[in-house]
Amino acid sequence: MLICDDDSGLLQGLSSLLLDFFSEARLSPPELALYNEGETLLQSELLPGDPRADIAFLDVEMPGLSGIDVGQRLMERNPYLKIFIVTSYADYLDDAMRFHVFRYLSKPIDRERLFRNMRDALTQLSMDTRPIVIETGDGAVTRFADEIMMVEADGRLTLVHTVDNTYPSPRKISHWERALALPSFYMTHRSFLVNMKYVSRFDQSTIDLGSPSGRVCRAYMARRRYKDFKNAYLTYVEVVH
Repeated sequence: MLICDDDSGLLQGLSSLLLDFFSEARLSPPELALYNEGETLLQSELLPGDPRADIAFLDVEMPGLSGIDVGQRLMERNPYLKIFIVTSYADYLDDAMRFHVFRYLSKPIDRERLFRNMRDALTQLSMDTRPIVIETGDGAVTRFADEIMMVEADGRLTLVHTVDNTYPSPRKISHWERALALPSFYMTHRSFLVNMKYVSRFDQSTIDLGSPSGRVCRAYMARRRYKDFKNAYLTYVEVVH
Protein backbone atom coordinates (compact mmCIF):
# COMPACT_ATOMS: atom_id res chain seq x y z
CA MET A 1 0.00 0.00 0.00
CA LEU A 2 1.39 3.39 -1.03
CA ILE A 3 1.04 6.75 0.73
CA CYS A 4 2.56 9.85 -0.82
CA ASP A 5 2.30 13.27 0.84
CA ASP A 6 4.82 16.01 1.60
CA ASP A 7 3.23 16.46 5.06
CA SER A 8 5.01 14.08 7.43
CA GLY A 9 2.24 14.49 9.98
CA LEU A 10 -0.38 13.24 7.52
CA LEU A 11 1.86 10.33 6.49
CA GLN A 12 2.10 9.12 10.05
CA GLY A 13 -1.53 9.87 10.92
CA LEU A 14 -2.93 8.10 7.87
CA SER A 15 -0.60 5.14 8.45
CA SER A 16 -1.93 4.76 12.00
CA LEU A 17 -5.53 4.95 10.82
CA LEU A 18 -4.94 2.30 8.17
CA LEU A 19 -3.32 -0.05 10.66
CA ASP A 20 -6.29 0.51 12.99
CA PHE A 21 -8.65 -0.37 10.13
CA PHE A 22 -6.94 -3.68 9.37
CA SER A 23 -6.77 -4.51 13.07
CA GLU A 24 -10.48 -3.85 13.62
CA ALA A 25 -11.34 -5.81 10.44
CA ARG A 26 -9.16 -8.70 11.72
CA LEU A 27 -7.11 -8.66 8.55
CA SER A 28 -3.36 -9.01 8.19
CA PRO A 29 -1.80 -5.53 8.17
CA PRO A 30 -0.37 -4.47 4.81
CA GLU A 31 3.17 -3.35 4.20
CA LEU A 32 3.02 0.44 4.00
CA ALA A 33 5.41 2.33 1.73
CA LEU A 34 5.61 6.04 2.60
CA TYR A 35 6.90 8.76 0.26
CA ASN A 36 7.09 12.54 0.50
CA GLU A 37 7.35 13.14 -3.26
CA GLY A 38 5.99 11.52 -6.38
CA GLU A 39 9.28 11.10 -8.24
CA THR A 40 10.69 8.92 -5.47
CA LEU A 41 7.59 6.76 -5.48
CA LEU A 42 7.72 6.21 -9.25
CA GLN A 43 11.42 5.35 -9.16
CA SER A 44 11.14 2.96 -6.23
CA GLU A 45 11.21 -0.80 -6.52
CA LEU A 46 7.77 -1.10 -4.95
CA LEU A 47 5.82 -0.56 -8.16
CA PRO A 48 2.19 -1.36 -8.99
CA GLY A 49 1.93 -4.95 -10.07
CA ASP A 50 3.62 -5.95 -6.84
CA PRO A 51 0.79 -7.47 -4.74
CA ARG A 52 1.55 -5.02 -1.94
CA ALA A 53 0.78 -2.02 -4.14
CA ASP A 54 -2.96 -2.42 -4.64
CA ILE A 55 -4.10 0.82 -2.95
CA ALA A 56 -2.47 4.26 -3.10
CA PHE A 57 -3.18 7.50 -1.21
CA LEU A 58 -1.84 10.53 -3.11
CA ASP A 59 -1.71 14.15 -2.06
CA VAL A 60 -2.50 16.56 -4.89
CA GLU A 61 -0.13 19.43 -4.15
CA MET A 62 3.45 18.21 -3.68
CA PRO A 63 6.85 19.50 -4.82
CA GLY A 64 7.61 18.26 -8.32
CA LEU A 65 4.97 15.93 -9.71
CA SER A 66 1.44 16.46 -8.44
CA GLY A 67 -0.68 13.62 -7.12
CA ILE A 68 -2.72 13.82 -10.33
CA ASP A 69 0.39 13.22 -12.47
CA VAL A 70 1.59 10.41 -10.22
CA GLY A 71 -1.83 8.79 -10.23
CA GLN A 72 -2.05 8.83 -14.02
CA ARG A 73 1.33 7.11 -14.34
CA LEU A 74 0.46 4.52 -11.72
CA MET A 75 -2.81 3.69 -13.46
CA GLU A 76 -0.94 3.16 -16.74
CA ARG A 77 1.21 0.56 -14.99
CA ASN A 78 -1.55 -1.11 -13.03
CA PRO A 79 -5.23 -0.53 -13.92
CA TYR A 80 -6.31 -2.46 -10.81
CA LEU A 81 -4.75 0.03 -8.42
CA LYS A 82 -7.32 1.82 -6.23
CA ILE A 83 -6.29 5.46 -5.92
CA PHE A 84 -7.45 7.77 -3.15
CA ILE A 85 -6.74 11.43 -3.92
CA VAL A 86 -6.21 13.31 -0.65
CA THR A 87 -6.35 17.12 -0.57
CA SER A 88 -7.72 20.19 1.16
CA TYR A 89 -8.97 21.57 -2.15
CA ALA A 90 -11.86 20.49 -4.37
CA ASP A 91 -10.48 22.29 -7.44
CA TYR A 92 -8.78 19.14 -8.67
CA LEU A 93 -11.88 16.95 -8.73
CA ASP A 94 -12.37 17.04 -12.51
CA ASP A 95 -8.73 16.20 -13.20
CA ALA A 96 -8.78 13.35 -10.71
CA MET A 97 -11.94 11.81 -12.12
CA ARG A 98 -10.56 11.77 -15.67
CA PHE A 99 -8.47 8.73 -14.81
CA HIS A 100 -11.13 7.20 -12.56
CA VAL A 101 -9.71 7.58 -9.07
CA PHE A 102 -11.46 5.39 -6.56
CA ARG A 103 -12.23 8.11 -4.01
CA TYR A 104 -11.51 11.77 -3.39
CA LEU A 105 -10.86 12.41 0.32
CA SER A 106 -10.70 15.76 2.06
CA LYS A 107 -8.21 16.73 4.75
CA PRO A 108 -8.34 16.27 7.68
CA ILE A 109 -9.09 12.58 7.14
CA ASP A 110 -12.30 11.45 8.79
CA ARG A 111 -11.78 8.05 10.45
CA GLU A 112 -15.24 6.59 9.79
CA ARG A 113 -15.30 7.81 6.20
CA LEU A 114 -11.85 6.34 5.57
CA PHE A 115 -12.87 2.98 7.06
CA ARG A 116 -16.06 2.88 4.98
CA ASN A 117 -14.15 3.60 1.79
CA MET A 118 -11.43 1.08 2.62
CA ARG A 119 -14.10 -1.62 2.93
CA ASP A 120 -15.41 -0.60 -0.49
CA ALA A 121 -11.90 -0.65 -1.97
CA LEU A 122 -11.13 -4.15 -0.70
CA THR A 123 -14.48 -5.42 -1.99
CA GLN A 124 -13.86 -3.86 -5.40
CA LEU A 125 -10.35 -5.29 -5.57
CA SER A 126 -11.66 -8.80 -4.97
CA MET A 127 -14.19 -8.36 -7.78
CA ASP A 128 -11.78 -6.69 -10.21
CA THR A 129 -9.34 -9.57 -10.02
CA ARG A 130 -11.98 -12.27 -10.52
CA PRO A 131 -10.73 -14.56 -13.31
CA ILE A 132 -13.05 -14.75 -16.32
CA VAL A 133 -12.68 -17.56 -18.86
CA ILE A 134 -13.33 -16.35 -22.42
CA GLU A 135 -14.08 -19.22 -24.78
CA THR A 136 -13.04 -18.60 -28.37
CA GLY A 137 -13.38 -20.59 -31.56
CA ASP A 138 -9.99 -22.26 -31.09
CA GLY A 139 -9.62 -22.46 -27.32
CA ALA A 140 -9.96 -20.20 -24.31
CA VAL A 141 -8.17 -17.38 -22.54
CA THR A 142 -8.45 -16.20 -18.95
CA ARG A 143 -8.58 -12.47 -18.18
CA PHE A 144 -9.51 -10.50 -15.10
CA ALA A 145 -12.99 -8.99 -15.03
CA ASP A 146 -11.49 -5.52 -14.69
CA GLU A 147 -9.62 -5.95 -17.98
CA ILE A 148 -12.89 -6.22 -19.91
CA MET A 149 -14.05 -2.87 -21.29
CA MET A 150 -17.25 -4.11 -22.88
CA VAL A 151 -19.00 -7.07 -24.51
CA GLU A 152 -20.75 -6.66 -27.85
CA ALA A 153 -23.22 -9.00 -29.55
CA ASP A 154 -22.21 -9.49 -33.18
CA GLY A 155 -24.45 -11.93 -35.02
CA ARG A 156 -23.90 -15.44 -33.69
CA LEU A 157 -20.80 -14.34 -31.79
CA THR A 158 -20.03 -11.93 -29.00
CA LEU A 159 -16.95 -9.72 -29.09
CA VAL A 160 -15.23 -9.40 -25.72
CA HIS A 161 -13.24 -6.16 -25.84
CA THR A 162 -10.45 -6.02 -23.27
CA VAL A 163 -7.96 -3.23 -22.60
CA ASP A 164 -5.60 -4.68 -25.19
CA ASN A 165 -7.47 -7.15 -27.42
CA THR A 166 -10.81 -8.35 -28.80
CA TYR A 167 -11.87 -11.98 -28.46
CA PRO A 168 -14.71 -13.44 -30.58
CA SER A 169 -16.70 -15.88 -28.46
CA PRO A 170 -19.54 -18.28 -29.31
CA ARG A 171 -21.17 -17.50 -25.97
CA LYS A 172 -24.34 -15.38 -26.10
CA ILE A 173 -24.42 -12.00 -24.42
CA SER A 174 -26.80 -13.40 -21.80
CA HIS A 175 -23.91 -15.61 -20.65
CA TRP A 176 -21.69 -12.55 -20.19
CA GLU A 177 -24.40 -10.69 -18.32
CA ARG A 178 -24.41 -13.54 -15.79
CA ALA A 179 -20.63 -13.99 -15.74
CA LEU A 180 -20.04 -10.26 -15.24
CA ALA A 181 -22.74 -9.66 -12.65
CA LEU A 182 -20.58 -7.05 -10.93
CA PRO A 183 -21.38 -3.48 -9.82
CA SER A 184 -19.20 -1.96 -12.55
CA PHE A 185 -20.96 -3.66 -15.48
CA TYR A 186 -24.22 -2.45 -17.02
CA MET A 187 -26.36 -3.55 -19.98
CA THR A 188 -26.89 -0.31 -21.89
CA HIS A 189 -28.50 -2.07 -24.85
CA ARG A 190 -29.57 -5.63 -25.65
CA SER A 191 -26.31 -5.96 -27.60
CA PHE A 192 -23.90 -4.11 -25.27
CA LEU A 193 -22.60 -4.76 -21.77
CA VAL A 194 -20.18 -2.02 -20.65
CA ASN A 195 -17.71 -1.64 -17.81
CA MET A 196 -18.47 1.74 -16.24
CA LYS A 197 -14.87 2.08 -15.12
CA TYR A 198 -13.88 2.91 -18.69
CA VAL A 199 -16.76 5.23 -19.62
CA SER A 200 -15.43 8.60 -20.79
CA ARG A 201 -18.62 10.09 -22.29
CA PHE A 202 -22.23 9.14 -22.87
CA ASP A 203 -25.49 10.55 -24.16
CA GLN A 204 -28.91 9.11 -24.92
CA SER A 205 -27.64 7.06 -27.88
CA THR A 206 -23.95 6.24 -27.46
CA ILE A 207 -21.28 5.52 -24.83
CA ASP A 208 -17.56 6.09 -25.41
CA LEU A 209 -15.07 4.05 -23.42
CA GLY A 210 -11.31 4.49 -23.12
CA SER A 211 -8.54 2.61 -21.33
CA PRO A 212 -5.37 4.14 -19.79
CA SER A 213 -3.39 2.51 -22.63
CA GLY A 214 -5.34 4.56 -25.18
CA ARG A 215 -7.72 1.92 -26.54
CA VAL A 216 -11.21 3.26 -27.30
CA CYS A 217 -14.55 1.52 -27.85
CA ARG A 218 -18.08 2.71 -28.58
CA ALA A 219 -21.32 1.13 -27.38
CA TYR A 220 -24.95 1.99 -28.00
CA MET A 221 -27.50 3.15 -25.47
CA ALA A 222 -31.12 2.09 -25.55
CA ARG A 223 -33.13 5.26 -24.97
CA ARG A 224 -35.32 3.61 -22.36
CA ARG A 225 -32.21 2.62 -20.36
CA TYR A 226 -30.58 6.04 -20.39
CA LYS A 227 -32.04 7.32 -17.11
CA ASP A 228 -31.27 4.16 -15.15
CA PHE A 229 -27.76 3.99 -16.61
CA LYS A 230 -27.09 7.62 -15.74
CA ASN A 231 -28.15 6.99 -12.13
CA ALA A 232 -26.06 3.82 -11.95
CA TYR A 233 -23.03 5.60 -13.40
CA LEU A 234 -23.30 8.55 -11.02
CA THR A 235 -23.52 6.14 -8.12
CA TYR A 236 -20.51 4.23 -9.41
CA VAL A 237 -18.28 7.31 -9.64
CA GLU A 238 -19.66 8.96 -6.52
CA VAL A 239 -16.92 10.69 -4.58
CA VAL A 240 -16.92 11.18 -0.83
CA HIS A 241 -16.05 14.64 0.48
